[in-house]
Amino acid sequence: MFVGTPLGRNSSSPVPAHSPSPDGQSGGPAQPPLPESPPCWATRARWDLAQAEAELRRLRERHATETDTVKRGVERAVSGARREERRLLERVEQDHRDTQQHLEQVQRENMAAARVSQSLLDQRLRSLARLQQRIQEVGQQSCPEDGGPNQLLKDVAEFLQPWEVSVSLKKVNFKPSSQPHAKGESALVELDEEGDSSLTVFNPRGVHLIRQFGKQGSGRADLTLPSGIHATPQGLLYIVDCGNARVQVCVVSNVFLTRTKYLTSPTSDGSARRYELEAPRGVTTTRLDEFLVADIRKGSLIALKLDPKTGSRLERTVVTGFHRPYLVAACSSSGMVAVSERGNETGRVPCIKVLEPGWNTVRVLGICAGMGPVLACPWGICIDTDGNVLVADWGEQHRVLLYPAQGVGWPIVTQGLSSPRGLALLPEGQLAVSDSMHHCIKIYPYKVTHG
Repeated sequence: MFVGTPLGRNSSSPVPAHSPSPDGQSGGPAQPPLPESPPCWATRARWDLAQAEAELRRLRERHATETDTVKRGVERAVSGARREERRLLERVEQDHRDTQQHLEQVQRENMAAARVSQSLLDQRLRSLARLQQRIQEVGQQSCPEDGGPNQLLKDVAEFLQPWEVSVSLKKVNFKPSSQPHAKGESALVELDEEGDSSLTVFNPRGVHLIRQFGKQGSGRADLTLPSGIHATPQGLLYIVDCGNARVQVCVVSNVFLTRTKYLTSPTSDGSARRYELEAPRGVTTTRLDEFLVADIRKGSLIALKLDPKTGSRLERTVVTGFHRPYLVAACSSSGMVAVSERGNETGRVPCIKVLEPGWNTVRVLGICAGMGPVLACPWGICIDTDGNVLVADWGEQHRVLLYPAQGVGWPIVTQGLSSPRGLALLPEGQLAVSDSMHHCIKIYPYKVTHG
């Protein structure tokens, strides 16, 4: 008997050996029902879950990678913070050592200054006691010697002349830092160091401002950080215009006129070249019509003899042996020259050196309290026809000081100056002051007060 495959069934499906009888009775054993295909929604659900599982596994891997990256970054940051902590501690320790050394140095200087000032006061008191003793002795004489009382009164009058005791104490305030400091600044303390403190026993004779001219800029009538100045008998004013790296020749009158000249000298081939200075600060002219320039970097004075028509250099003289010479002045009548030295932290004190026409030093001003104010930071200087020396000094106050040819010096301008650098006496008997930070020239009376 041939067994075929029923239509609509797979050829691989099993064929029952016996068909059930019409009455439901099978002629052989019963067969299990065929499996049914899952619904479409179940298949879709299983596929979606499989995709979700794959995405979760990718997220877990990415999370693990990011966690590891962040962990390594935090470890590097912790290591860097520890290194920075060590560096900051070392810097704070160094700042502390530097501050302590500085305070100890200030303490030593103050003690030395106090001893000197106390010694000067003791000498003054001893002189006073001797005068009192002499007055008592002469008063007890029935017939004093001729000239005795007169000489005694003369000594008393001399003792009562104006004088000054400069204490020169530095005031330092210790201020713990409350905020982080910028790079390069101390992270431990701030020092507020004030200028020298002086005990004066005379009344300064002050002068008032008459007028001023100039403004910041680089034009013909402009000035930027003016420094040394010098006035000629003909009414010309030479100004070292530091900010513009030039020397201006100006006419001082109701109208401010200016023209710039360049210092030149001939080269070996006969051509003209510009004469260069390393770091010029002060300029003046001598009675021999020489330009005299103070060069702070070279530590010298340079005297230039120039051709009046071309400005080319004819002669040059170099005077060495100065320590940071800043500004220079010359007296056209006597030929005396004054130079300001800035001093430094290694023991070089600021001062004014006065030289005779042969370039030999004959006076040193500003270092002895018995001869006038002790200089803190001298800049501009000038000399009048009587040999009196005027100095622009930066101390507790910016002021102009006068050191007479004989006697004790005193301040004459104590207000209205921001940064006086240059001084010059004008032919009309007025005092010109270059106020650098105000970029102008200020004029004060002089002849009326000191004529």
